[in-house]
Amino acid sequence: MGAGRRTQTFVLNESAVSPTKQAISHRNLRKNHLGGVVFGCKNSTIKECLFKQLFGLPTQHFPYVKNIDPGLPLFLFNYSDRKLHGIFEAASSGQMNINPYAWTTDGSERTLFPAQVQIHVRLRCHPLP
Repeated sequence: MGAGRRTQTFVLNESAVSPTKQAISHRNLRKNHLGGVVFGCKNSTIKECLFKQLFGLPTQHFPYVKNIDPGLPLFLFNYSDRKLHGIFEAASSGQMNINPYAWTTDGSERTLFPAQVQIHVRLRCHPLP
């Protein structure tokens, strides 16, 4: 027995939880549920994100990106080197297609990441591994 600590076990009825509903629920976060948002990039796109001061995600993320207001903390995860960059701050509300040609090779195609927000640096920190 522990030092007077009570423990309690909860059993989850897995058949009652739909994996589809779990995946959707995190994308339908309301404004009061957003403490910050992590965007993604690769070595080939991080410079453009920082130069244009623009972060973007695929369309299916728009239900919560639209809830981003100016001032919300943002982070940028680089999938290439697996490092988290920040701390950034939303400089605009989340919108669709702030720059419809961002992250394309020559600007002739529309972006794959239209759920976008303009950013600025809140605090420059060393990336976290």
